Amino acid sequence: MAEKRQGRETAFAETYDETVKKAIEKAFLKKGISYLIKVDKVREMKKGHFESRMKYSFHINKLQAEEAKAALAMQELEENSFHYLV
Repeated sequence: MAEKRQGRETAFAETYDETVKKAIEKAFLKKGISYLIKVDKVREMKKGHFESRMKYSFHINKLQAEEAKAALAMQELEENSFHYLV
């Protein structure tokens, strides 16, 4: 039986850096925030050739958005290392 989506998930943040991804995961796990990571391979044209890198998007429960922001504020991550999507 297919699971019915309630629309509770929302895109919260994204990063291209794997160390920042691990720091965000650790912060969410410590605070008990449920999350889903979507990984996309982004290809860009650079001087006649393609470069690809991984984009990590964090999706969380809408009801935990404030807790998630507080958890990331405690991590003291650089502001340009990730982007809020909310």
